Amino acid sequence: MTRELIGFMMVSLVLVIAVLVGVSYRRKRIAESASFNPLPKPRKCDGVEAFYVSTVFAENPLRRLLAHGLGPRGKASVAVTADGISICRKGEQGFLIAKQVVQRVGKSTATIDRAVEPGGLSSIYWSHDGADLITNLRFSGKSDRESFEKEVAI
Repeated sequence: MTRELIGFMMVSLVLVIAVLVGVSYRRKRIAESASFNPLPKPRKCDGVEAFYVSTVFAENPLRRLLAHGLGPRGKASVAVTADGISICRKGEQGFLIAKQVVQRVGKSTATIDRAVEPGGLSSIYWSHDGADLITNLRFSGKSDRESFEKEVAI
């Protein structure tokens, strides 16, 4: 009887911790969404296939931006237009990084929860609502990454 009671208490403890983590994540996402204006909708969604890795704060690259659905990573289509960089995410809300807020595009090796070969991530440095942000993308091929970087530089 004691063994079953201890097992039940441990399983209950794990479930309570999981619920607390979920509630905390949701509150943080809602608070960030309230403090950041929604991002513009993407203009073009038939670009190069890529993997959206993260959007983090430039001053704190270990803090992921959760506002407006930017938290989860996943597959995306990236297109460069006269308006800016359109990132259309599969299963999540896409967004546009306007050309005038892009500070630069660079290469990086690691972000909050992903490390790749040297220079394997394309990092877009930009600002929104007074916050400097970095959006990290991983392209499937070197030629895709190079063509993206050339298009952004023009």
